[in-house]
Amino acid sequence: MPKGNCEFNGSGREYLSLFVIHLFLLSMVTLGIYFPWAWVRLFKLRASHTLINGKEVIFTGTGLKLFGICLVNILLTIITLGIYSPWAICKISKWKARNTLVGGKQSDFVGRGGSLFVFYMVHLMILPMLTLGIYYFYGIYRYYAWKEEHMKYGGEKTSFGSGFWGLMKIFFASSLVWLLLPIAAQFLSLPSIDLLALIIIILLAPWFICMFFRWQIRGLTVGDEEGVHHFPPVKTGLLLIAVIILIELLSLAAAGLFLRDRYKMHMPEIGNLTQFIEMKSKDLRMPEGIRVPIKKPSHAITPKPDKKALPGGVPPKEALAPKLVKKHSPKKPTTKKPHVPAPLSPAENPFLESKDYDREIREFDELIRQDRQNADLYYSRGCLYEQKGDLDKAKKDFTKSIDINNRVSDAYYNRGLVFVRMKKYALAIKDFDKAIELDSRAVDAYCNRGNANYQLGKSDLALRDYNGALKLSPKDSDLFYNRGVVHLFKGMKTEAKADFKKAAMLGHRLASEMISRQK
Repeated sequence: MPKGNCEFNGSGREYLSLFVIHLFLLSMVTLGIYFPWAWVRLFKLRASHTLINGKEVIFTGTGLKLFGICLVNILLTIITLGIYSPWAICKISKWKARNTLVGGKQSDFVGRGGSLFVFYMVHLMILPMLTLGIYYFYGIYRYYAWKEEHMKYGGEKTSFGSGFWGLMKIFFASSLVWLLLPIAAQFLSLPSIDLLALIIIILLAPWFICMFFRWQIRGLTVGDEEGVHHFPPVKTGLLLIAVIILIELLSLAAAGLFLRDRYKMHMPEIGNLTQFIEMKSKDLRMPEGIRVPIKKPSHAITPKPDKKALPGGVPPKEALAPKLVKKHSPKKPTTKKPHVPAPLSPAENPFLESKDYDREIREFDELIRQDRQNADLYYSRGCLYEQKGDLDKAKKDFTKSIDINNRVSDAYYNRGLVFVRMKKYALAIKDFDKAIELDSRAVDAYCNRGNANYQLGKSDLALRDYNGALKLSPKDSDLFYNRGVVHLFKGMKTEAKADFKKAAMLGHRLASEMISRQK
């Protein structure tokens, strides 16, 4: 790294208490109001560890003054929708410079808001856009160089020569922490890394900030004495921009060729590239007949209320028995109809019979008024709402049933199906997780959790669920078909063909169509 005639000798350990107590705890407790006072403490500590051209540095600013300057400039920035921000930065930098004494002499900042505005537009907006964001990192480096080149420490000439890669080393070191945290959390089986990440970043921040101060200050040359050699101004070469753009164009061309060759072999099975993308993004509607079937809802045992007659004089058991569909055997394939947000007609969905849902729901309303703590009643009414297509009310009833009795796997399972129809796949997965936890042999929950994971683009998790379900139900044609669809999506043609063939042998119509089309 190029070295000037300035030094910084601070260490992270000396800054740890300042970061933890002042920049984090006190600033957080005061909702950020204390932040200017914390920064003044940081400026003073930094000055005490700095030598400019062999001269002592003292910072004399106060938190109250910085608070006032920040308040005014933040308000002006908000009023101008951010346009004033370059002028605000120059105002704060000038205040900071005038409160920095080098060898007893006041420093100065000569940068202007108009110049910084033009600089910002060129180096932090236009060039990053032209280079697809790659230049942004160099733009940040140019920003720090611009600020230092417009400083006059102790009123003397100042130049800046710290290199770009020195700043990138600090950036990569701090980023590496964030990359390693999820891996460490998974290795240690930690349920959440949010708190761990916050603690580690707070503890490591003092060392990163000292690395930055050292990079920044050791690249300064200050003074006009004999033997002092200043760095040339930092500039951006047009050749560098041209090389970056050329590399990007070549990379995009290579990526396009790779995608064309990668998915060309899937065209006969899936159609054109647009259809292939739709297979993943649309709500369980596959092009060319490819669909991931959703299992039929499971329903609880008929509730047994008091032996009072329902309206019309019909005994409860006789009235309720024909109104609920029994849970199907997991070994039999269900009707291959996807769940969609709008309710399906009986003709479109064979497992929904034509019913007078409103009358049956009113009967359950009366039973619930008589017994408001009966989980089965809420569950059964939720099933009717689900079949009717009133998803919000179905979700509320299943939730109420779970609140009363949270040990029924089917309640979580059916609420999960409601979330699938609402396209809230993450919530559906949580309910399927709970259903499987309560019933480890819940094949349908495994299957539909796989479907939900597939919708979220988590094809590996979908395969895991289908494999787990097949261990419990090795003759379920839906599971082989679903797994074949995911294998086909991942480009695993051999595995996909084997799954479709097995599903067709078990009587799966769509799988048979796929085999025929492949031939």
